[in-house]
Amino acid sequence: MSFFKEVEGEAAILVENGVYRQTSLYTRDGYLYANITGGFVRLMSDGATTKSRMRLEFLSWNGTLLRDSLGRLCTADVRGARPLEGPALKLLGSST
Repeated sequence: MSFFKEVEGEAAILVENGVYRQTSLYTRDGYLYANITGGFVRLMSDGATTKSRMRLEFLSWNGTLLRDSLGRLCTADVRGARPLEGPALKLLGSST
């Protein structure tokens, strides 16, 4: 178990109740999180987060982004993680 580590130069745009917020990205044990007031939310490959009524609109990421078997966004540090495909790539601003 490790602490949250900020990923310099990367950010996420989250939407909650129609309000857009840009926030810093963090990793913890290879999983991606966004900083929100009072804590962190885990980011999912379908754009969901662990906070109800909050979703991931856009994510900047320099490198390979993967998902685990439960759909959680992660880095190559997570065993069994697979590359994002199809609609999940839209989170990165890709048209494919």
